[in-house]
Amino acid sequence: MAGSELIYRGHEAAPAETTGYSPKPSKRLPWLSRSARYLLGEHRLLFALVGMALASALFLLAPPPRPAGSGAAAEAAAAAARAIVVSGGGALVSPHRSGMGGAGAVVMRPGSVGGKVPLGLRRKGLRIVVTGGAGFVGSHLVDRLMERGDSVIVVDNFFTGRKENVVHHFGNPNFELIRHDVVEPILLEVDQIYHLACPASPVHYKFNPTNVVGTLNMLGLAKRVGARFLLTSTSEVYGDPLQHPQVETYWGNVNPIGVRSCYDEGKRTAETLTMDYHRGANLEVRIARIFNTYGPRMCIDDGRVVSNFVAQALRKEPLTVYGDGKQTRSFQYVSDLVGLLPLLNFPT
Repeated sequence: MAGSELIYRGHEAAPAETTGYSPKPSKRLPWLSRSARYLLGEHRLLFALVGMALASALFLLAPPPRPAGSGAAAEAAAAAARAIVVSGGGALVSPHRSGMGGAGAVVMRPGSVGGKVPLGLRRKGLRIVVTGGAGFVGSHLVDRLMERGDSVIVVDNFFTGRKENVVHHFGNPNFELIRHDVVEPILLEVDQIYHLACPASPVHYKFNPTNVVGTLNMLGLAKRVGARFLLTSTSEVYGDPLQHPQVETYWGNVNPIGVRSCYDEGKRTAETLTMDYHRGANLEVRIARIFNTYGPRMCIDDGRVVSNFVAQALRKEPLTVYGDGKQTRSFQYVSDLVGLLPLLNFPT
C-alpha cells in the first residue's frame, strides 16, 4: 500500500488553491452614511429635494408686496388695521401702548376722536353662554348679544323660561338652545358666561329654593375654559335694609331662616363663591345686584308688584297695595338692565 495515502481524522488535506479568486472591492465613499449614499444613488429624489429647498429660500427672501396707493395712504390704512377692538361697546386700544404692562394703554371710548371702528374692519364675535337665557331678563340679553354679532348658547331648563322668548333666533347659525339644568355640570368652549339661571319671584323660588350648585358648576366651567364670568345677584342680599339707598359697602340686615331667605341667602352664597374663585383661581368675574325689573316678556303671574298691578288692571280689578302703602322700590326697565354688557366687557 505504498501508493495509498493515510488520512487521519483532524488531518484533512488542505483544499487546492483556486486561481480565479479575487478580493471584493471596497465600497465607495465609506465615510458617508447609508442614507446619504442612498440619496446620491437616487438622482431624481435628490433633485426634488434640492428644488424644494431653493423654492423655500426664494419664498422666505422675497420682499412683501407693497399696498396699492401712495405711501401716506398705505401707512394710514396699516395704522387703522392695527387697531384692536377690545369690547362690544366700540372701545379701541392702541397695541403700541397696551404692551407696556397695561399701564400705558390708551382707551378711546365711543364718541371720542378715533373711537369708531375703522371702515372695513369688523369686530370679532365672541362665543357666549347665557344660563337662563329663555327667561324674562335673559332673553333680552340674548337679543342684544345677537345684534352685536356674537355666537350665543342659551342653557335653560324652562322652569320659568319660555321657548317663545327666543324662538325668533331659531335658524340663526350663531344661536344654539340647550335644554339643561345647570345643577348638572356641562362642558362648553366659550369666552364669556352670563349666569342668570335662577327663579327670581316668590311664586317660583319657593318650589325650587336652592341655586348654589348651579353657580358652582358655572364657576367651574369658567375656570376650566378661562372664560369671564358674570353673576346676576339681587338687591335681596341686603335683606330688610336699614339704610336707604343701599351702597355697595352696606352689608345688609338679613334673616337667614325666614321663608324668603332661600333666595336671599342663595344669592349671598353665590356672591361668596364668585369672589372666592376670583381670589383663588384668578378668575375674571363681575357681580350685578339687580333690583325690580319690568318690561316685555315678564310673567304676568310672578307675584311681584308691577306684574300684579298690570294683571289686576287688565282684569279691571282694584289694585292691591299691601301694608300702609309707604313702601319704596327701585324699578328699572329691562332694556336698561341689559347694561350688563359693558359691565362684563370693560376692564375693572
